[in-house]
Amino acid sequence: MILHLFKMILKRKKTYFFLFLQLFVAFMALFLVMGLNMKKFSNYFQPPGYNYEDVWLVEPDFQNVPEDKKIEYSNLVLEKLRAIREVELVSAAQVIPFQQWGSDEKITYKKQVITAMKFEVDEHYKDAMGISLVEGRWFTPKDYVLNTIPVVITRDLAERDFKNDSPLGKTILIGDKKALIVGISEAIRENTSANLSPGFFMPLQTAAGKYLLKSENTENFQLLEDKVRKSVTSVGAADIQIKQNISLTLVKKYAHKIDYIQLSITFVVFIFLLVNVFLGISGMFSYNLSKRKAEVGLRVIMGASPSQILMQFLGESMVLTTLGILPGILIAVQMLIMQYFEPYTNEYYGILSIIFSALFLYLLMLSCAFYPSLKATRLNPSDALHEE
Repeated sequence: MILHLFKMILKRKKTYFFLFLQLFVAFMALFLVMGLNMKKFSNYFQPPGYNYEDVWLVEPDFQNVPEDKKIEYSNLVLEKLRAIREVELVSAAQVIPFQQWGSDEKITYKKQVITAMKFEVDEHYKDAMGISLVEGRWFTPKDYVLNTIPVVITRDLAERDFKNDSPLGKTILIGDKKALIVGISEAIRENTSANLSPGFFMPLQTAAGKYLLKSENTENFQLLEDKVRKSVTSVGAADIQIKQNISLTLVKKYAHKIDYIQLSITFVVFIFLLVNVFLGISGMFSYNLSKRKAEVGLRVIMGASPSQILMQFLGESMVLTTLGILPGILIAVQMLIMQYFEPYTNEYYGILSIIFSALFLYLLMLSCAFYPSLKATRLNPSDALHEE
């Protein structure tokens, strides 16, 4: 039966060429939309590796401050912020979730050069952001006097590059500088929709540009904003302005607006594509079946039941779908083998995208073919043959 359907369709391949093209384009579009968004969507249900709810972000503007005064004023601002009664802890850092992440850095271990994210923070960053340690400890000011840079690597970096070896106490090269691994932290991600960022924490190498304040009063915006503003202005430097004075929860909301816009655009394009494909396929099926009335009438006269005719046309729709999406499946599999979409998706989500895209198109084709096929089963054989 299936072989017979294949032969029938191949004889009409010119008639079905446009349908094959529609199915191929629809499959590739579905695969790309699902593949590039499925992993991102799943990240929303994974922990980011830190706690942002009780954290307040302060960013003074030192742009008009002379270079030789920046470190001095940075330390003064830090002291003033720590003096605020409602603030439990202050951390100076260049790494801010949802806004400013680390930078790529090449590190060398056992003569192998690897790339990882560099996070420049101070000794209080772990407690301010609630980052858990898996092994070892966080670096302290006592470590700064060593000839080597103390670093804490993330768990995913340890698993990726050190395999079964314990990284604690190992020496690596960051550029041309020696670094000693003193601890391993939980894996972290830039925001709730981002992938994990294998990297390492190291002490700040420059003057702090941003401060993270741990406080239980982050929901009281007016209170904390006023306290911070007064503390920064009390430094006495008219050149220091405040760029940002806001909770990380609000920073997260602003950052996620971009994700929502991207998802909305994707959804609109997806719906537009589906409507066009549905209308095109439905119209083509109705037209093709209307040209095959004599065939239907002849089959009824020869004893075919309505259910057999219905199954024939629905079977044809499944075979057409298979032939239409098969080139797309081969291309998609080849892209996954070549890791073309890394790090936006991986093999697991790629295979899921192929399966869901194919299943969706099979269901779409069945829904498009069902009504025209049902109409064909109700044709009066004498009327159908008379029209021909």
